[in-house]
Amino acid sequence: MDPGFTKYLFEYYHEGAWWSLVIPARSEQDAIERINLIPRSKLLGTLEMEIPAGPGAGWLVRLICWWHNLYRNSRS
Repeated sequence: MDPGFTKYLFEYYHEGAWWSLVIPARSEQDAIERINLIPRSKLLGTLEMEIPAGPGAGWLVRLICWWHNLYRNSRS
């Protein structure tokens, strides 16, 4: 994430429970503007995995993503 961004937490109520989501933005006003755009968003799919990586791990992340995509495409 860009170092100029702060993570802003939003909360909403749905089907008897409170849910939250994080919006990265440059300011509070920017975060509010971004959250207001959500009704115009579209579903891209499901998050298959998150890979925590520190500095220098870029090659490993690329290798894991390549392998995952190769495996997923071979099953199609």
